Amino acid sequence: MTVISKDGNCEWDEEKDLINRKKHHISFELASKVFYDPLFLEIEDESHSQEELRYQGFGNINGIAIITVFYTERAADGKTRRRLISARALGPKEKEEYEKYIRSFF
Repeated sequence: MTVISKDGNCEWDEEKDLINRKKHHISFELASKVFYDPLFLEIEDESHSQEELRYQGFGNINGIAIITVFYTERAADGKTRRRLISARALGPKEKEEYEKYIRSFF
């Protein structure tokens, strides 16, 4: 079943959310808040974009946690939403890249 975030900007599969919670300890509802980060970094996820264009994003949630999300964009009901595929903490190389990106603003 497809779930839509409270703000209506994201959607995800309910079963995939449960799998992500067990594996990465983060819900898609919480992960969807990463898109509010004014310094959100989005890159194309070329290695997973064979059937559809996918993205990897890096950002901060409420100044507490920095995560990465993998998503695609889907249009439905006249609105384009980000469909979450996965969300997790940053790995060491991702953290280094994100910190380098953030330092470029200061």
